[in-house]
Amino acid sequence: MRRLAINRAKQRSLTVYYWKLGQRVLRATQQPVIDLAANMDPEELKRRASSLMKGDHVQGYISDIWVKGGSTFAIDMVKRIAKIPRKQETNPDFWEDYFRAYTRERTAAITGEILDSQAVAVNEVIDDLIQEAMERGIGVPEVRRALQSDLIDALTEINGYQAERIARTEMIGASNTGSFEGALESGIEMKKIWSTSGLPGIRDSHMYYESLGAVEMDYEYAPGLQYPGDPAGSPEEIINCRCTQLYEVDEVD
Repeated sequence: MRRLAINRAKQRSLTVYYWKLGQRVLRATQQPVIDLAANMDPEELKRRASSLMKGDHVQGYISDIWVKGGSTFAIDMVKRIAKIPRKQETNPDFWEDYFRAYTRERTAAITGEILDSQAVAVNEVIDDLIQEAMERGIGVPEVRRALQSDLIDALTEINGYQAERIARTEMIGASNTGSFEGALESGIEMKKIWSTSGLPGIRDSHMYYESLGAVEMDYEYAPGLQYPGDPAGSPEEIINCRCTQLYEVDEVD
């Protein structure tokens, strides 16, 4: 009996890479709002924030996480499970096409959620500045002059933790989905084991899933949730999850 885990070091490396990239993507998405901040009434800027921020950068970013992460970990798991994998099972083009199609709907949905959260963040920063200006008796011209630099400072901080959450959630989902689909594609009988990170903040439900030990591959830990980060699971189960999937494979002669 062999117990196989995904490459956690590779998973962490890709998460950090996409965390840093995500900060640049969020800034590029916000830039049209920032560019107008010094020359537009703050209330008008709030009304236009949502329409000014487009989803092209974000959509490409989310898709890239899934295509790169999913295909990388699918191929790696097939190679480790199957002694002589079929050519299709380790073909990058096959897996990249698979995950591009697999995540198309999710990419659009996640992009919409991120844009909504960005609009909320921008509006909250503007509201805070307006409130502070009223308390200090500052006029609109002074508010406009301060708005651009204040937006940049506040959004830079917000982007740091938002990009981390996005990168971690999506890479955990992509890497675990890749390993799971690769394991299934190998055609070899096995069982799966939920594995928590051992870090602080583990959900009670995830501790319970780990305690179940080896279960059948089609077992659902919760509705739609077949492995950590499964995009079919509820947001409460997958956002900021750091768990991974292990596989228990019978030795093959």
